[in-house]
Amino acid sequence: MQLMSKDNMRNLFKFIIVLILLISLTGCPEEFPELDTAIEIINNSEEDIIWFKSSDFTTSDTSKLIENFPWREIKDYRIEKGTAHLHEFNLILTKENLDEGYFQYFLLSYDTVQLVPWSRIRSENIILKKVYFETWEDMEACNFTITYP
Repeated sequence: MQLMSKDNMRNLFKFIIVLILLISLTGCPEEFPELDTAIEIINNSEEDIIWFKSSDFTTSDTSKLIENFPWREIKDYRIEKGTAHLHEFNLILTKENLDEGYFQYFLLSYDTVQLVPWSRIRSENIILKKVYFETWEDMEACNFTITYP
C-alpha cells in the first residue's frame, strides 16, 4: 500500500476546503424571506381581556365593531391579566392587504363579552381599546406591539 505524498495531501486538503467554501457560498441565499411575523398584545391591566383583528378592504368606517359575534372559540382569544399573546400572521399577505385596506385590533373586557349581548356591545361600542393600522409603517411604528392599558 502506497502512502500519499505531502504535496498530494496538501492539494487534497486545499481541494476539500475550497469545495466546502464554494458549497456554503452558493447554497445559502443572501437574505432569507420573512414569511411570518407577529403582533404582541400585552395585557398590563388587572382584568382578563379578549382581542380580535378586523380588516376591511372596501370601506373606511372604523367606528363600529363587526356585526356578528367574531369568535368561534372565545378562550383562544383571551389574554389573562399580566400576560401577553403573540398573534402571528403572514408578512407578505399582510403587506399586500394593507395596500388595499386596513387592519384594526379591538381589545374588550373578557367578562363583558361573557355577560353582555354582542348587539349591545356593538351598538354602545363597549371596547377597551382599538388600534388602527393603515400602512405597514403604522405597524413598524408601534414595534409590532399593542399594550393595554
